[in-house]
Amino acid sequence: MLEINEKVEKNKWNEFVINNQGNFLQSFEWGEFQNALGEKTFRFGVQENNFILAEAQMIKQAFLFRGKSFFYIPFGPIFKKDISEEKRKEVFNFLLEHIKQIPGKAIFLRVEPISSLFTSQDFNNPLKRVQPQKTLILSLQKDQEEILNNFTEKVRYNIKLSQKKGVQIRFQDKYTPEFYDLIKKTTKRDKFHAFEPEHYKKLFDFNSADFKTKLCLADYKGKIIGAGILIIFGGQGQCIHSASDWEYRALKAPNLLQWERIKFLKDNQCQEYNFWGIDEKKWPGLTAFKKGFGGKELVYPQGKDIVFQKIWYEIYKILRIFKKLFFK
Repeated sequence: MLEINEKVEKNKWNEFVINNQGNFLQSFEWGEFQNALGEKTFRFGVQENNFILAEAQMIKQAFLFRGKSFFYIPFGPIFKKDISEEKRKEVFNFLLEHIKQIPGKAIFLRVEPISSLFTSQDFNNPLKRVQPQKTLILSLQKDQEEILNNFTEKVRYNIKLSQKKGVQIRFQDKYTPEFYDLIKKTTKRDKFHAFEPEHYKKLFDFNSADFKTKLCLADYKGKIIGAGILIIFGGQGQCIHSASDWEYRALKAPNLLQWERIKFLKDNQCQEYNFWGIDEKKWPGLTAFKKGFGGKELVYPQGKDIVFQKIWYEIYKILRIFKKLFFK
């Protein structure tokens, strides 16, 4: 008989996520980070005969109207890797029925799974994914020289150029305001929105044995000209926020930053580097840059919205379209 357990222990939660190839967005620490940002996090363990079959970390996010919200499961649920597809569906449906009973029910539940799950036509495709649907995964199982030789000739040249020009890379466990200065410059140039400084600062408050946050900085003659936040979880590293100073673009610091991150991860016994998002149409330049480092393309399944309140969901869709048209 299936049961829901919401009284989870941090170590056991992470152990299950890691052992079943889960993403850091399902880590216990990421949930605590969301709580620190003012969101509400739910954790559900679905078990049968005291054996865990799945875990799902769900975030309640506020809607534009007071008292309205939606639920979001990023890159989850995480299923025990040896259970059948049929059992997965049974477990998910059981979990969904439990979520529907939460007081103050949200407008909808958005699920962006890491593996195939959905076949039902009753679920809506979301207007916009929260997480990238495509990425590149670079295996770190080969030796360093072989990894380097698999880069394009242009990337290898730019790495050497950056080194020759005197760009220095360092890693630290603490946030620095110089990172936010670079983020603001980059968002203005590339036309995307940055979080408030506290968002980036708080990420560094949740380092643990399982979850590590590193700030990667490119220094040129005492000035920070490139930066990125590296998350390490479950033997995989991914840089989720990057920025660079356009005035120093000739120094090719982003190329050296990527290479030093890869070496750092390999030195710390990581098995993979996740380049965290590619899209030839939306980000052609960034995608071409990442592809220069090799890696295998991975496409995640389509996300789904499971609607609880149809009228409010239609209002939500209209507002999303309005925002896209007038607030790009």
